[in-house]
Amino acid sequence: MKAWREAASLILAAHKPRLSPPISHKSSTSATITDTDSIPEWNTVFDYQVLMLKRSSKSKFIPNAYVFPGGVSSSKDFSKGWLDLFSGHGFKSADLEALVLENKDRPFLLQKKTEETVDEFVSRDIAFRLNAIRETFEETGILLHHDPQNKGMSSAHNFGCDNQELEIIRKKVHADPSEMLTLYKDLDLLPDIWNLSEWSDWLTPVDLHEQGTRRFDTIFYFACLPELPQTILEKQEISAVAWTEPGTILNQFYRRELWLAPPQVYELCRLLNFEHLHQLRNFAADRQKEGCVNWLPVRLQCDDGLVSLLPGDSLYPDPPDYIGSSAEKKSLQVYKGDIKQCLQESEHLNRLTFKDTYHCIPKVNISPAHGHVNPLQYHPFQMMKFMFPVESYDCQHCDEEQIKFCYSQQNKMVWNGKFNEQDLKKERNQDWSQMGKNPFIYSLTMNYLD
Repeated sequence: MKAWREAASLILAAHKPRLSPPISHKSSTSATITDTDSIPEWNTVFDYQVLMLKRSSKSKFIPNAYVFPGGVSSSKDFSKGWLDLFSGHGFKSADLEALVLENKDRPFLLQKKTEETVDEFVSRDIAFRLNAIRETFEETGILLHHDPQNKGMSSAHNFGCDNQELEIIRKKVHADPSEMLTLYKDLDLLPDIWNLSEWSDWLTPVDLHEQGTRRFDTIFYFACLPELPQTILEKQEISAVAWTEPGTILNQFYRRELWLAPPQVYELCRLLNFEHLHQLRNFAADRQKEGCVNWLPVRLQCDDGLVSLLPGDSLYPDPPDYIGSSAEKKSLQVYKGDIKQCLQESEHLNRLTFKDTYHCIPKVNISPAHGHVNPLQYHPFQMMKFMFPVESYDCQHCDEEQIKFCYSQQNKMVWNGKFNEQDLKKERNQDWSQMGKNPFIYSLTMNYLD
């Protein structure tokens, strides 16, 4: 029996023209900033939006979290009928096998067939793409199909009906996954497996007690659309749907207006590297040729919070315990020291640090593996683009009492903006020498405070 369920998720982006050219920090004068209540207008920076769904409060796993669409695989995703459908449109098995990577690192769920998978007619590289496409339709009514004229991008089928009629179709597939194949047959369409690029794979930590005992091995794919599609809401498992810029939803998260699951924080911070959809699309298509491996977060309880270690970090175990011993399942591993000490002990960083569930910061300095990019920290990125104060610049420099005081203020951004450099040194008891290790961040902060 497997220790986890296999699943697929889709990072789906759609083009949306920028409202106006972004404001460069080079042309901004920090001394003129007075509106500390300003909200960053990320639609002036990014020319695309990402689909995010809020899980229901009744969900057994990460309730109320904003996540990418996705869910567990079904035996119907491996049905021989899919091969017949592709064959009917001129695609033979050999054509589909071009999507199967050879001699590259593969996550567990994409590894070659075993005794447990001998009855699977469809290659796992294909089936989990079908899984991601099906779950996206079940949760949002967006049906991705192959359009040879739309090179490099996927297409969303226009059903030509109102949301109520689309909901009837969506419910049929949600109730019976085999209806997905029937739907494509009836529409004479093919699911667009070619424009789903393999992105990453995340495995639920062995000690995530706060979310119950469920664990998932989830392969993340990336796809993009030329425009925002008709989108509906699956109301049993999902309570809200949003198309949003990566910077916008990260800003809402750090302002505690919504909650993001940690893998979503890491992946959205990766997207900050790409302001233009064509750059992101080309990168994803090239990167997938390098394969990927399972990322199992290994969590450490520190004196003042939690550290989630990822592959490549100096403290990451080699190999990690993917199943989890009985002792590890009962309690978190303990690091004798605070988060800052844990950082200083490590030469190579690939981790998420948590002061609480909303204070989730990627700390990464390693060379990314498998052709990927490292995440950018949101707050320095916001500072660079807009040059006005952030709600919580980097709380690792403050003690717990100071952080609680910040968050207790009715308007945290105004409070933060009232202090000059001397005030901050006094009030926050900050170790500025540590901030000085990053000259770019230090200069941005000093420019604003001056």
